[in-house]
Amino acid sequence: MDAQGSSKINSDKSRYFNRSFRLKRYLIYIAITLFAITLPFIHMGEGQVFLLSFEHRQIHLFGKIYSAQEMYLLPFLVIFLFIFIFFITSMLGRVWCGWGCPQTIFRVIYRDLIETKILGLHAKISNKQRPIPKTSSNQLKKVIGFLLFAPVPIMAMAVLLFYFVPPHEFFSHLAHPADNALLIGIWATLSAVVFFDIVVVKERFCIYLCPYARVQSVLFDDNTLNPIYDTARGGAIYDENNAKIPGLPQKRDKANECVSCNHCVLVCPTHIDIRKGMQLECINCLECVDACTITMGKLNKPSLIQWSSTNATNTHSKVRLWRAKTIAYVGVLLVVVGALVVGSLKKASMLLDITHGGQLYAIHNDFVDNSYIFLFQNTSNSPHAYTFNVDDPNISIVRPKNTLNIEPQGKLKVVVILRMPLKIAKEAYAKHDVTHAKKEILPIVVKAYSVDDPKISVKQESIFIVPSKKTH
Repeated sequence: MDAQGSSKINSDKSRYFNRSFRLKRYLIYIAITLFAITLPFIHMGEGQVFLLSFEHRQIHLFGKIYSAQEMYLLPFLVIFLFIFIFFITSMLGRVWCGWGCPQTIFRVIYRDLIETKILGLHAKISNKQRPIPKTSSNQLKKVIGFLLFAPVPIMAMAVLLFYFVPPHEFFSHLAHPADNALLIGIWATLSAVVFFDIVVVKERFCIYLCPYARVQSVLFDDNTLNPIYDTARGGAIYDENNAKIPGLPQKRDKANECVSCNHCVLVCPTHIDIRKGMQLECINCLECVDACTITMGKLNKPSLIQWSSTNATNTHSKVRLWRAKTIAYVGVLLVVVGALVVGSLKKASMLLDITHGGQLYAIHNDFVDNSYIFLFQNTSNSPHAYTFNVDDPNISIVRPKNTLNIEPQGKLKVVVILRMPLKIAKEAYAKHDVTHAKKEILPIVVKAYSVDDPKISVKQESIFIVPSKKTH
């Protein structure tokens, strides 16, 4: 082949690649990777953008820190995640699998970059069906491929753990491995599982193990975007029973445009023939669309396989992305987001839990005492000094006398004794509201607040028990 012909082939390859879905996927893979690595290092307000810390029993969300007692937002996050998946799947099909799933990204790194481009175990990316000859040279290359890929799951699982252990704490724990065996064990186990999955299980995970493949069939409809083979133009390849029709399409009918190059089959990572119709194994990578685009482009015809919907292909119309179902999903998402916003705005900077003591009351001379356990929690990222008062002017605080200093995200359990004069307690009993089940119980309201920041306060209802007439 002369230089001019070779130059034209390379020019055609570049032209198709620059317009291909493969290039767009690669760019999205890079963007997702950079986003996933960067996000744990971004801080807003008091905390990280997102962190779910089991060690500290906290969740960080857009700079706000929520304690275990404030996990009321977590169900909304889970609901948002599931509804968003339903929304994307009903609109764009199994696009997550081909364009965002770490399994797919790791397989592209291992199979297409390391095995094909670096080691040459595969002739080219567009032929994923050709088995690797079992020669000693290839076996050595596979071992080298394992070594080249091994750092990828190790680094990826470290990034995953950044969402559960802040990066600075993670690296600090690594400096003392003997004291953090659990964390290192989890890291090693996850890395080994991912390595085994990518180099041994491969796309069989997508075909047999991934539950999303089964869920998608429920969410799809005739307007969902998928790689669709245009049977009207290309000719049927399979009959209604999914059995392959004997004879090539163009030999059966010259009007059929499919040239039976099988490039769409050879390039498929899950080893399916998209011309059979939509199948659970399809991960929406759109490699078949690129392959057919190249073949039909040489004939100056549009691709027989398009990223389209069944209705759009059959009626030669535009894809209806927005329809009743997808609009309903958006409505639900807006409600969930609204609940998240309202919940985050109502976040308390302190929490107070009050437990009445085991003894009902104690009488000392002319006074009646009630004991309590107050659990103060500073949910802010700054230290604060706290105190409290009771709404009843006849009740005094015997202990504690001093303010309570609590560190950021700290807790403090305090024994509290409240006192009321016995005479007033008896009068309170006599005048007590008869609607209460027990007349010996007086409702009280405790207001706790920060001395250094009066805006931080919380009110908590409790009871003060007084002696009955029978007692005295």
